[in-house]
Amino acid sequence: MSSTRKKIIESSILLFNSKGLANVRLQDIAEYNNISPGNLTYHYKTKKDLMDYIIYVMIRKLVENEAKQKKLLNINFDLYEIFKNHLYFIISYRFFFRDILEILNLVPNAKSIFIDIIKGNEKFIKAYVKIALEQGYFKKESFKGQYSTFAKNSWAIVNSSLTRWEVLDDKKTMYSNTIMEIFEFHYPYLTKKGIGKYNERKKSIIKLISKDFNNI
Repeated sequence: MSSTRKKIIESSILLFNSKGLANVRLQDIAEYNNISPGNLTYHYKTKKDLMDYIIYVMIRKLVENEAKQKKLLNINFDLYEIFKNHLYFIISYRFFFRDILEILNLVPNAKSIFIDIIKGNEKFIKAYVKIALEQGYFKKESFKGQYSTFAKNSWAIVNSSLTRWEVLDDKKTMYSNTIMEIFEFHYPYLTKKGIGKYNERKKSIIKLISKDFNNI
């Protein structure tokens, strides 16, 4: 990818994240990069062409992230690092999740990508729940399918945060609030052993959140 194409992609993601897809024109992206509209359309003729390539870049990043997550899960079962990496990805491409209905009008095949991300997230959560059950950190299911619902609700916490970040939370606490909510959501499912581990890690996690999310 040429340096100009890369700059256009990176700045487009930045503008879409901060202003919303509908509020950003190709002209705005050209002005942001100090290039002519003709130079921009030489690389991406339409907003749809631009979005197609952004989705391609996002998918590549997702594949890299999933490989990293599997490694973290299988080597040391570090849930904080897993949640942090997942949230980094969501933050980096938050316009995609927040503005998905508008994106589907522009790029209909984005629907399959959105579905794959949700299903992949739920599948991954079920995988770490299985390990947590085997290691005695999680209680056994109270009813069949309880942890399938748990996986869906975990995604719902993150998804609902996308709007809340824009409306309610201040910039200093919005990401830390979300990651603590994710951890606290696990609490009712923990065994006595799991609660001990949770309490042991809570203070260090709060410090890590402050360090890792302070400058995003």
